Amino acid sequence: MMWLSRVGLAVAVGILTLAAPAATAKGPPTPPNTLVSSPRSIYAFAQDGNTVGWIASDARVRVRSLTTGKTWVVGRVTPSERAYGASLALAGTRALWAWDSGGNSYETAFASGAPGRAQSGFPGLAGGARNFGDGERSAGIAGDGVTLVFGWADETCAGAPFGVCDFCNPLGTCPLVVNGGGVAVVPPQAVSQRPPTIPNVPPPALLTVGSGRVAVVAARSPTPQGDWVPRVGEDTPVDVFDLGGRPVTHIPLIGTVRGVALSPNALAVLLERPDGSKVIVRYGLGTGIFLGGSDLLPLGATSLSVSTGGIVFRDGPRIYQLHGRKPRLVAVAGAAPIGLSIEGKRIAWAENMHGQGRIRTVSLR
Repeated sequence: MMWLSRVGLAVAVGILTLAAPAATAKGPPTPPNTLVSSPRSIYAFAQDGNTVGWIASDARVRVRSLTTGKTWVVGRVTPSERAYGASLALAGTRALWAWDSGGNSYETAFASGAPGRAQSGFPGLAGGARNFGDGERSAGIAGDGVTLVFGWADETCAGAPFGVCDFCNPLGTCPLVVNGGGVAVVPPQAVSQRPPTIPNVPPPALLTVGSGRVAVVAARSPTPQGDWVPRVGEDTPVDVFDLGGRPVTHIPLIGTVRGVALSPNALAVLLERPDGSKVIVRYGLGTGIFLGGSDLLPLGATSLSVSTGGIVFRDGPRIYQLHGRKPRLVAVAGAAPIGLSIEGKRIAWAENMHGQGRIRTVSLR
C-alpha cells in the first residue's frame, strides 16, 4: 500500500487547477431505450451484472434478469407508505433495501430477498429524536457481485446532561460526536442479529463496494446538533479495505468528497474543491498512485458510477461519460434520473413521468 504525501497531493490538485472550465466532448447524445415500463412511480433503482431491480409505489421490491427477461417480487417495504424514501442495492439477483421506519425518532429498517427465497430482515438502526440527530444514523447501502453491505454512524451529544440531547441548555447547542458505527456485510442466509462490522473500517458518511473491497469516507465529528448526519468533513481522506478489514489504499484529499466508486483496479472520487468547483480524480488500488483527473465538471455533478466500461455522472437530467479528461453528454433523461449507474457499457436509471415509471438504458459506444 502506497501513502500519497501531502506535497504530492498538492501537486496533483495543482495540475487540475490549470484545467479549463468544463468543455463537453463533441457528439450528440444517444436516445435512451426503455427497458421496463411501470404503471406506478419508481422510488428506487439499482443494477448489478445482468440484473436490475426497483421499488415502485406499491412498495414491492422487484428484480429482473436481463438474460431471461423474468421478473420476481422478492419482498416489500412495510408499511407501504414508507416506500417513497427507500433505497435499494443488488448483488446479482440478491437485493438489500432500507427505509425510514421511525416515528418521532430516527430509525432505519433493512430487509433482503432473492428469487425463490422468503424476505428476511435483521435488527435495524435506532436513532434519537428527529431534529437532534443523535443515535444510529444510516450512511447508505451498496452491492456488487456477491456482496451486500450497509453502513452507519452512532452519534451522541457531547456534554449533554445524563447523555440526553433534550437536556442541552439552550436546546440544540450540544455538538454531535461520532462514538461508534461501521460497515457490515449482509450474509446470504437469514440472521436474527445485526451482522458484525468489518474490522478497522471507520463509521462512514459515504461508502461503496466493488470487487471484494469497500471504500469509505469517515463521518465528520463533531457536527452541530440538528445537522443531517453522518456528513463528510473537509479534507477527509478516502480509505479502501478488503472485506476482512485489511487496508488496501489510503487517499488524502484537499476538498470535500461528494462521491466514491470502485472499479477492479482503481478508485474514482467526485471531489468538490475548496473553491467550490468539482472534478473527478482517480487512484490506483493498492498503490495510491494518482492516475489522472478530469477537467472541471458542471457544479451540479452527482451520482458518480464506474465500471470496466467507463465513468459516468449526471447534472440534473443530463448524463455524462468521462471521455478522457472531458465530460461527454451521452443521454438526457426525461426526468431526474433515479439510481444512475453503469454496468459494463450499459448505463441505466429510472425516471418518472406523469405518475408512471420507466427504466431506461444507453450503451456506450
